[in-house]
Amino acid sequence: MKRLLPAVLPFVLAGCFFGKTKDQRPWEESDVAKIQVGKTTKAEVLRLLGPPKQIVRLLESEAYMYSHSIQKETGTYLIVFNMHRTDTQYDAVTVIINRQDVVTAVGHRFDAEKSGYGFPWQD
Repeated sequence: MKRLLPAVLPFVLAGCFFGKTKDQRPWEESDVAKIQVGKTTKAEVLRLLGPPKQIVRLLESEAYMYSHSIQKETGTYLIVFNMHRTDTQYDAVTVIINRQDVVTAVGHRFDAEKSGYGFPWQD
């Protein structure tokens, strides 16, 4: 039994893990598509997307900034040998609203669902 313990111990202390973290609430791309420059009002933006994560005051307008992220982690460990990978991708929407409370610009990207599990050497 004493000889078997050193051979089995590395496998008992070894393991792997997967983790997933979501930040904020995601939006539907169809809701963002409803925002039209020159037509949509600030009240409609708030109804569609909710309160922004950040508001940036500009000279003649303000920018409502929304973001959502998904982070996926993969790891494995064997006593002193460890491998770990974290992949974080974001969804982001920025809406510029003028002093008349009308949208003057909107930009977005939807990449959060592209985050993935994998080994450290994978892209």
